[in-house]
Amino acid sequence: MPRLNHLAVLTCAFIAFVIGGLWYSPLLFGDAYARLRASGVAAVTVSAPEMVAEFVRWLVITYVLAYLVARLGIADLGGAVVFALTMWVLIYTALAGAVLHEGAPWRVYAIHAGDGLVKILVIAAVLVLWRARRP
Repeated sequence: MPRLNHLAVLTCAFIAFVIGGLWYSPLLFGDAYARLRASGVAAVTVSAPEMVAEFVRWLVITYVLAYLVARLGIADLGGAVVFALTMWVLIYTALAGAVLHEGAPWRVYAIHAGDGLVKILVIAAVLVLWRARRP
């Protein structure tokens, strides 16, 4: 099993958490997301337990990505981008079932997919750059 840098994983999970906060804020897509939500809620509000769950969710995702980056020996930014895009296509194609079969609005899906793309690209890049810094 490859050695994982737990500090890098924790840092990436935190970065993903911050990106999500910005992504769903009024600065980026928060207003559009709030308008498109099926519940009709006018503003996006997140409880403390939801925030903790979101951080833990991205911590798990980041551990899996870090494991795969190490196991596959991805060592440069080009490889990180290809890896991130591959993971994003896999994950968000699977989640498209919510649009296809459950009637979720495609615009909401697009906001979530964009958020995931940015997070996965950043996580993969940070993990690879952090590994490259190791002596």
